[in-house]
Amino acid sequence: MISEKILRQFIAVAESLNFGRAAERLHIAQPALSYAVGKLERHLGVRLLHRGRGGVSLTPAGHTFLAEGERLLQQIGHAVEQTRAAAHGKAGKLTIGFLGTCGYGLMPRLVEHFRGACPDVELQLFEMSTLEQLAAFADQRIDLGLLRTPFFGPQDDLETHLLTTDELVAALPAGHPLSGRKRITISDLRDARFVVFGRDHVPAAYASLMALCLGSGFHPTIIQECAQVSSMLSVVAAGTGVGIVPGDLLALRHQRVRFVPLSATHPAARVEVSLAWRKDSDHAGARNFVASARACLEANAG
Repeated sequence: MISEKILRQFIAVAESLNFGRAAERLHIAQPALSYAVGKLERHLGVRLLHRGRGGVSLTPAGHTFLAEGERLLQQIGHAVEQTRAAAHGKAGKLTIGFLGTCGYGLMPRLVEHFRGACPDVELQLFEMSTLEQLAAFADQRIDLGLLRTPFFGPQDDLETHLLTTDELVAALPAGHPLSGRKRITISDLRDARFVVFGRDHVPAAYASLMALCLGSGFHPTIIQECAQVSSMLSVVAAGTGVGIVPGDLLALRHQRVRFVPLSATHPAARVEVSLAWRKDSDHAGARNFVASARACLEANAG
């Protein structure tokens, strides 16, 4: 096994081509340095140095070992630097699940702000429903989740921080009679055909729609259930039906879909989006992302 210490000792000799000066530079006795380099040569089974009355010179093998030794020391230094940075959340990998509806406004803002503070952290972003994120937390496949709260059931192993409360908006085909309005009510859509997030895949969104419609005195006509927001918008764009989505999609410019805010006082007309992480997590990068997200939203609010 070749240690970092002997690498540094050999490099000192190879650079100065003098055992005395190298020993002085390393603050060790010359005989100890000569013995260490000789032991290295015996370990490698090759001669690294020519020793003679004219001084010390490198053999061809010595030149190669010098170059490789310097490269190894650089790699060791980089590894130490990156390890320390990762311990402080400034390097390493951070895996985040996020709702598809957050991918058009909130998530890009949070990521941009975090990259400004921690550019060396590798972010892996995966679009997932809230249920998929909860399963991913249980399997330890994600470090953070951008998801919908409150949860339907207890999640005692997770910590959450509320990021934003978003109002729901109607997603209408571009040619819909209500698409030019600045604001509508859910009652305006009582005769519409709805494209919804599936009750099994996104139960909170499905429950919100049902609560809104039933609270306004009608049962919605549901023609299709979708798992992803992109699928819903494709169906709406085709003129097949209308959808109810979080207001974060107001940032999206879609040629065939118009987003119109809903006037509603029902609690179901608002969507909470939170950051979640495991209580037992010691991931410094996750803590930094949470702090960055808070700072980002506070700055925008100001």
